Amino acid sequence: MSHWVYIILVLVGGEALSVLLFWLLSKIFTGKDGAGISKRSVFKGMVERLFLFFALTHDLPHVLTLLGALKIATRIKDENKISNDYFLVGNLLSISLAIAYFIIWREVLK
Repeated sequence: MSHWVYIILVLVGGEALSVLLFWLLSKIFTGKDGAGISKRSVFKGMVERLFLFFALTHDLPHVLTLLGALKIATRIKDENKISNDYFLVGNLLSISLAIAYFIIWREVLK
């Protein structure tokens, strides 16, 4: 089987898992089912993880700093009041998933 098939399976499976994990995270921090999770935020997270995955696969780990700066900058005047804990844990989870994709991708190529 082509390594691209494995990569696609990892990405699809990882994104399905991420939706479940973020739903649980939202429930833990807000006490409501799926509170604060929209299709827009799910799509934005997927794009973010794909950006990180492709940057890591092209040996550009410094984009993690760029992404962190961009995420902080986008929150400066945000009217939506999300707790700092939820924001921090969510970002760490998202970056961790992208790094996991990279590790799996690297292992498939060996």
